[in-house]
Amino acid sequence: MNDLVTAIGGIVLLVTILGCIPYGIWIIYSMFKKKWKRVGFQIAIPVVVYACLAGVSALSRSKAHADYLVGLYDTEVEFGPAIFEYDSERSFNGDGYSFSVYDLPTKIRKRFESADDRLLKGYPKHPSYRNHWQFEYWREAPYDDKFKEHLDFALSSYDSGKASGLSLHFEAIRKALGRKGTYYALFYYKHGRYIGDIDFFIVDLVEGRLYSINHNT
Repeated sequence: MNDLVTAIGGIVLLVTILGCIPYGIWIIYSMFKKKWKRVGFQIAIPVVVYACLAGVSALSRSKAHADYLVGLYDTEVEFGPAIFEYDSERSFNGDGYSFSVYDLPTKIRKRFESADDRLLKGYPKHPSYRNHWQFEYWREAPYDDKFKEHLDFALSSYDSGKASGLSLHFEAIRKALGRKGTYYALFYYKHGRYIGDIDFFIVDLVEGRLYSINHNT
């Protein structure tokens, strides 16, 4: 589905680049000849085409996001408004930090309350755009110390003082990961010996919270 979205975007861009100038000249020529009916069609047709392409692209993105969430949590889900969000400014290459907290959706709660081998040995699914990243399936806390570096990188000390309340959520996560009833999973990429990119997900059944973290450097 992501490939389809990319293809549609590429088609729109290609048509715009290759067709804009000659099509504009044609419209000007029709106006010069005072063929106003033709001019109306010449303007209306690309507007309708681009509106259709934009609609298809939006639907494709929505479907791709829904599929991505199913691939994470092994259940269809829709999030309500975030309880807390922090998004740093992103550099030209996408480096930055994003942190979100949600009330735990009912469908995710039910899925993790009955966690089985299907969930713990098959999810999250490795999305195609993370093919070069490593990943860890869902695990139940207490947190494994071998992932200490991953957690420290996900809970960015650089950003902790930049948003009121962020450090409190960091504390809540560490507390949750110290007891049963919390599940965590991650995608990550190492730059040499050190972690440079991570997607970190936490489901806290006790407090009813879901955390989603992305950190890129």
